[in-house]
Amino acid sequence: MFRSWSANNLNLYYIEQDTVTLTGATSYTIGSGGVVDTVRPAAIKGGTVSSGSIERVLKIIDEARYRSLSNKSLSGVPEYLWYNPEYPLGLLYFYPLASGTAKIDSLNPLLEPTAIGANVIFPPEYDEAIKWNLAVRLAPEFRTSVPVEVAALARATLDALQNRNFAEQINESRLDILKVSYGRYNIDWDG
Repeated sequence: MFRSWSANNLNLYYIEQDTVTLTGATSYTIGSGGVVDTVRPAAIKGGTVSSGSIERVLKIIDEARYRSLSNKSLSGVPEYLWYNPEYPLGLLYFYPLASGTAKIDSLNPLLEPTAIGANVIFPPEYDEAIKWNLAVRLAPEFRTSVPVEVAALARATLDALQNRNFAEQINESRLDILKVSYGRYNIDWDG
């Protein structure tokens, strides 16, 4: 079923907790071959940072909020985390800079599980979509028909999942990098 969903361009995500060893650097790469060598996340959903016996919940901020922070070389226990999902490696920016350990909850695209018994933790909103669509998928094997209500729930929950996942793929446009002339984009304008 998951392969079928992927073939129909439905991006499936699961949550994984990754550990980042903080060294005081301004940014850390995340993705295959990065400082945090894991699957490149679609988004960061949350996290904590430990420094000694203190553990603090990180506030996930966007690019605009990160850029508004004035002294990016400030040291201390990090309060904020901005994730820049560059490709092929994403970038993690902690503020203030620190040493210690951070644990981040990454929203990762589902790849083929490595073992049949592998645990995969999906966001809670996946539960119903998996349940109802699996019921529809298994009905022919048991030579039974799918009740109209179950088929409707399967379609509605899958649509909701597709809408949610598509919305997370839309990046915010930065107006400061668009060069507009007379209401239209002008590729030659270097104003």
